Amino acid sequence: MKHFLSSALALSALGTTVCAATVEPIAAEPNRSSDYQQVIVTADPLARSESRLSRPVSVLQREEILRAGTQTIGQAVAKTPGVNVADFSGSVGRPVIRGLTGARVRVLSDGIGAMDVSSLSPDHAVAVDPLFARQIEILRGPATLRYGSGAIGGLVNVVDDRILERLPTTLTGEAYGHFESVSEGRTGGLGLSTALGKQFALHLEGMAQGNESYGIPGFAETRPDPDEAPGTLENSQGEHWNFSGGLSYIGARGFLGFAVQQMERNYGIPGHHHHHEEEGGGAIEPEAAGGVTIDQAQTRLDVKGELSDPLPGIAAVRTRWGVNDHQHAEVEPSGEVATRLGNDEWEGRIEAEHRPIGPLTGVVGIQLQDRDFTATGEEAFVPDSVQRAVAAFMVEQAVFGDLRVDFGLRYEHNEAEALAMRETSTFDLYGVSSSVAYVLAPGYEIGSSFTVAGRAPSIEELFANGPHLATNTYEIGDAGLESELARNLDLFWRKTAGRLTLDLGFFYNDISDFVFAEEQDTNGDGIADRVEPDFGNTGLVVDEADALLLIRQRQQDAWFWGFEMAAGSLLIDDARGQLRWRLWTDFVEAELDSGERVPRLPALRFGSGLVWQQERWTAYLDLTRAMSQDATAALETPTDGYTLLDIGLERHWQVSGSRELTAFARGNNLLDEEVRRHPSFIKDLAPAPGASALLGLRLRF
Repeated sequence: MKHFLSSALALSALGTTVCAATVEPIAAEPNRSSDYQQVIVTADPLARSESRLSRPVSVLQREEILRAGTQTIGQAVAKTPGVNVADFSGSVGRPVIRGLTGARVRVLSDGIGAMDVSSLSPDHAVAVDPLFARQIEILRGPATLRYGSGAIGGLVNVVDDRILERLPTTLTGEAYGHFESVSEGRTGGLGLSTALGKQFALHLEGMAQGNESYGIPGFAETRPDPDEAPGTLENSQGEHWNFSGGLSYIGARGFLGFAVQQMERNYGIPGHHHHHEEEGGGAIEPEAAGGVTIDQAQTRLDVKGELSDPLPGIAAVRTRWGVNDHQHAEVEPSGEVATRLGNDEWEGRIEAEHRPIGPLTGVVGIQLQDRDFTATGEEAFVPDSVQRAVAAFMVEQAVFGDLRVDFGLRYEHNEAEALAMRETSTFDLYGVSSSVAYVLAPGYEIGSSFTVAGRAPSIEELFANGPHLATNTYEIGDAGLESELARNLDLFWRKTAGRLTLDLGFFYNDISDFVFAEEQDTNGDGIADRVEPDFGNTGLVVDEADALLLIRQRQQDAWFWGFEMAAGSLLIDDARGQLRWRLWTDFVEAELDSGERVPRLPALRFGSGLVWQQERWTAYLDLTRAMSQDATAALETPTDGYTLLDIGLERHWQVSGSRELTAFARGNNLLDEEVRRHPSFIKDLAPAPGASALLGLRLRF
């Protein structure tokens, strides 16, 4: 695999070198204001632009994604206001939106779920790659009307071109490669789009990533062992490759296409607590640390289509389907597979956009989901289960001059069953959403949105019963859990025109019957119980600090509130080039009905950045300050704050024809700060990478 990674990187560099026979500077695109770009949000059923939505939405364009990082989806979105990352080594990073993650935040691949097992455990990587994303859409707050109860906290939609909707006029594509010093990381990728005749379009892409264990400023553990060596996070290496091909039929009234994708990933898990049984069937003892890896493999088929004017009164009918076979194996240092998980899932949606009825425009649709989950091995803490859902939804908009009104409804029937236990949990979920926005003056807008949405508990919350060694816990689910009900209020004020732009938002989220893992004290000694992995057989509580924490899924009302702000300004726009400035901040607070804090809440953050562009040059500087998190939940440790300084420089050339070559150099975490993010389950065992340099080439044609 290392040879393949090197070849992919070399192919990218070679392609750029061969094509660079004649080099001319690239003229900067004219852009004479700081106005909001009219970027279409595909996750919106009415496909409106970002600035026309009454809900908190952020859209990252391709250049922003590449500069932020493409190793994980969490890394790509982590500097968006209201969005953090729960990292678990360099290969795992799940988005955290307003303090919520896991089964409450959906990660989508072009509108369909990842269909992996990432919500099951924080050490499971999300099977969605940002490297070839055209844009990434982040909806903060409930996005349940179109995407289901798993989006009660928000969603991240990675938009790509695997299924082309328009016929390319010529062969287009992109070759990309970079090397990163902190982990000897190597990334290479190639994407191609072309027309086959007059009505068919083909898209092919492939990528590969590989890295060694990455460097850190000091020790891995906040309380290091005497024999621990500083400077490297052991067992944080990883390899990852992904290939896909898509074919579309494109006609005068629409298109229909499909794509096949094959993904494989292997990565180490630092700080992963595995156990093994002593010879002779004695007590289960901790295994020697290090060397535990995860192997993932996924085969996925996607179908997407649209037909204009199919019936009187119907402007368009759209459909989107995904079918998946996902395999996940946790491998011991000996090479033995300790646990094997399987996830066979499909998801589909059909929706119709009706023609205007008076002031109303809108979409009605149905959504179907079907999931078969299997687990075998010593850490199969969730039993074989099935989960199915069927839903109907409606989203409408009415515009009255400067006043814009949105409203929507959703009904979902959700059923989950643990097969061996023959336990079934059924939920009927309702969602109602409304929002208003009013244009005070050209470029100035205020608005609010209110959503009531239900969430069905996940299969791990319902049926878990066993050791969950990634989090060093013994988890017990509850098949009798009720559905959650969130009441979310968002208020915003926007200035979208002129040299200075501003987006300021406040939110309040009241969640009834919030599901959370509560530590247990079964012996009444006032101390949270610790148990061994065979607790299910023995029922014994042990007096060992490094034993598994006994937790049980409980429900209690919870409240989340906070704010997000993003401002931008065009400071210079003349012969010296364009200099843009950005300032942002976010904050979330949450507590349970008992008065205790919700665990793993992100700290208050501030960020600022500058981007300068002049003809063939682009340079940027980005500074992020995360404050310390001292207000913690029970059994949590506080987390120190940190400051991240990132810089970058790009040189652009116009190569013969429409080919465009970019050479780039980036410096990440240049202050070599020890970065431990509070949402991470292993923040006290595995900090983020230290100072790093990144060099790369990119060819677009």
